[in-house]
Formats: sequence, C-alpha cells, structure tokens
Amino acid sequence: MSAPMLEYRIEEEGPVFSELWLLDDVPHRQDGPACIMHRKQDGAVAFELWYEHGKLHREDGPAALYYDCDTGRVSEVHYFRKGELFRADDGPQTMTFDAQGRLDRALWYEGDDIGLLTWSRWLWLTRARSGTGGGR
Repeated sequence: MSAPMLEYRIEEEGPVFSELWLLDDVPHRQDGPACIMHRKQDGAVAFELWYEHGKLHREDGPAALYYDCDTGRVSEVHYFRKGELFRADDGPQTMTFDAQGRLDRALWYEGDDIGLLTWSRWLWLTRARSGTGGGR
C-alpha cells in the first residue's frame, strides 16, 4: 500500500482550486479531508469531503461539509461512517443551516426512509436551536 499523496491540483500558480488525496487510486486521508474545493477568487473552502479507502467516513464529525459562498459559514453537513449515513449520538445525519449559521433543517435516516421525530430527537433539536448543545 502506498502512502497518501496530494495527487491533483487544477492551478499550478496562485490559490489552489481543488485538492484530492489518493491512496491506491481512491480518495483517502486519515488526518483531514481527502477532497477539498477552494473558491478560486480568495482560496476559501467551498466544500470538503472526508474519505477513508474510497468511502465517505469520519469518526469525529461530519464527513461532508459545504460552505456558503457569500458568508463562508457552514451551510450543510452530512455524517457518514464507512460510506453509510451514520451518527453515533442522537443527532441527525444531515443538517442545513441558514445564512446566519442557525440550524434550518435536521434529517434522520432509517434505511431509505427519513426517520420520525422521536422524543430524544426533539430534545436534541431543542438544545441545538437554543444554543445549549447538540449543534455542529
């Protein structure tokens, strides 16, 4: 197995537009996102994807993060483990945020279906929206 390496850059000079870390020809990086897309004009991150052996995966946070191009704030997150939507705590696997960074929508998935709002999920949302925990 070869060592992870920075494999692809669109621009040779100036701000990097995108980065892709590969291991054996699949996206992989253990100490950060394997795919990072930067905004060309200022180099700010537009999105980042965490991969392990070609599958979206992150143990300690969301594996897919998307940023609002105007504000630079996180606009959407998705939690994955080994390529599957998964979150160990009672939090949602997918969340979207408004332009001010407030939680806009939270989704729990159960197989191919969006899960029902249970009591523990309602408590999680209440804490997240009040700023007392449960957020990103």
